[in-house]
Amino acid sequence: MSLKAARAVGPSPLRQLLPIALCLISFATVLSVLIIYMDTTEIRHQQFRLNMSRDYDLLGVSQDNPLLVTYFREVQMRKSEQIPPFVLNSEPGEELNFTGRPEIAAQLAASVAQLAGEKRNGTFVQSLPGSSDVAMSGPWLASTLGWNGVIVEPDPRKYFNYLKQNYHRRSVKVVHACLSPNEYPKEITLHHEEESEVQINSILDEETEWFHPRVKCFPVYTMLLAMNTTNIDLLSVGCHDQEFLILQTIPFDRVRIDIISVHLMSRLEEENIPIYTQNITKFLFGKNYRLMHNLKNNLIYQYNRHN
Repeated sequence: MSLKAARAVGPSPLRQLLPIALCLISFATVLSVLIIYMDTTEIRHQQFRLNMSRDYDLLGVSQDNPLLVTYFREVQMRKSEQIPPFVLNSEPGEELNFTGRPEIAAQLAASVAQLAGEKRNGTFVQSLPGSSDVAMSGPWLASTLGWNGVIVEPDPRKYFNYLKQNYHRRSVKVVHACLSPNEYPKEITLHHEEESEVQINSILDEETEWFHPRVKCFPVYTMLLAMNTTNIDLLSVGCHDQEFLILQTIPFDRVRIDIISVHLMSRLEEENIPIYTQNITKFLFGKNYRLMHNLKNNLIYQYNRHN
């Protein structure tokens, strides 16, 4: 009787299977949660990549917005004063002069200096990303005539190079940004087409999942207000076929720019350069500028003070 009683009170087959069932249910639950989490993470990752590849236009922010001007002055321009440690140990920058130098930058700087009447302590704003940087005349004018100004460079690698090159030229500030082709600021993605070429657009490289750098773009007028001036001697732009759009954002009735140089050395097809040059020349002619020099598709215009 005792053996039968023990069998009667022993666990039933269903109860014996219960731990196994609970284990399977727990495993299925955890697996389901992991699958849902991975799917959600992938969706967020794709959304993040999409967001990082888009341009963001701040349409509601005017180029003379006081907060925008303050941001550019106190944040963007202050970065050039916070020199990275590797720059502090760099050698002094090369002393540049116009004599015996065949570089296109030296020739352009000499032409600008001549048009400006060899003026000392002038002011410039210059943005020549990509291959246009060979026409960088600002450092020459700073070394030779004591000019001060701002170099605007979107490529982070070249930005640090310019910081190093101009560290000992304290009158030259280097800003990590780009010139906006619109009358409002925007944030864009830099697309490196080649090792030395930067295209300012929102294209994400389809052959790689690495992200391209993001950079903020500001109108020229915003930068001038941040510099506490609306009167400069040189504006130099060479921004991947966006020069015309950039010039159109400038309120010429509120600023005074003596010399404007446009550098067509990037992605324009050779047959399109004459038409593009004609459009810029016609536009600037309406603003009372005259084409003074055309040096290998580097156009130099000067304001006609006599009209």
